[in-house]
Amino acid sequence: MIDRPSLEIGNSRDFGEVREQVHRIVGEILPGHDMRAIDRAFALIEAGCRGDLDGYASLRTPYHDAGHILEVVLCSARLLHSLHLGGEPLDALAIDACLVGALLHDSGYLMNATEAEGSGAQFTKIHVPRGVVFAETEMGRDLSQELLAATGKVILATDHRPVALPPEFSSRSERIAAHVTATADLVGQMANREYLERLLLLYYEFREGGIHTFVDVHDLLEKTRGFYRLMAVRLQGELGNLAPQLVRHFDKVRGVRRNYYIESIGRNIDYLSRLVREERSRRLELLKRGGIVEKAIGMLEER
Repeated sequence: MIDRPSLEIGNSRDFGEVREQVHRIVGEILPGHDMRAIDRAFALIEAGCRGDLDGYASLRTPYHDAGHILEVVLCSARLLHSLHLGGEPLDALAIDACLVGALLHDSGYLMNATEAEGSGAQFTKIHVPRGVVFAETEMGRDLSQELLAATGKVILATDHRPVALPPEFSSRSERIAAHVTATADLVGQMANREYLERLLLLYYEFREGGIHTFVDVHDLLEKTRGFYRLMAVRLQGELGNLAPQLVRHFDKVRGVRRNYYIESIGRNIDYLSRLVREERSRRLELLKRGGIVEKAIGMLEER
């Protein structure tokens, strides 16, 4: 039997299934918790992704898509569960800010009616503060001022650029929520079984967003190990080294003391190391999952 940690992470493409898992996990952490804020965020971002949100076009960014949003919120919920199992006290503010923030963390890529051109990736450099504005505009009436402020800080914490200033936290609950979501944002995407293929979509977004750090897609592939090392420092330092605790969730739910996220990231990075040793002319042939490479090449050729 083939051992594939990435498959054990499970579905992160279906809103209903992920919402059900989040409900189940939150029920384990804080039985009877009021899920209205989280459910409102689920409904809001699902409508935004589909193009059913009044005043907005559908979410069009090829890398930062609905699947990415869901992989982040699912990983966030599992990480909250892991902290709970480790004895970390979690209150309603930490849970709500974390999960609402995870659901809305990339909402800044959504375009309103006056921003009809492009995919939304043109806002790459400013999508994080745009996400805070989106949360305030679309959920301001649904959340308490305390929760709205904490959610904004969670979204700000997902800006992983070295130049980004970390938010100032007013409470331990805010800090936990922000660090969990920021950790899940990195760990969730890097553990995706199609992560390496999806890097071509990320390159497309960078080009549209005016980020010229990479000469071409091969340059991005070759520099991804450096990005991983940089993010490992952030994960282990500023964000509190939370990712290893995910083993508790899988031990409780699956009865196995394994951290499928960390294992999957390791396999992705190992394959990437082998990939970049290949001639550039052969590399894309070795990235076969999901038909993503063909889609990305088509998008780049249209530009």
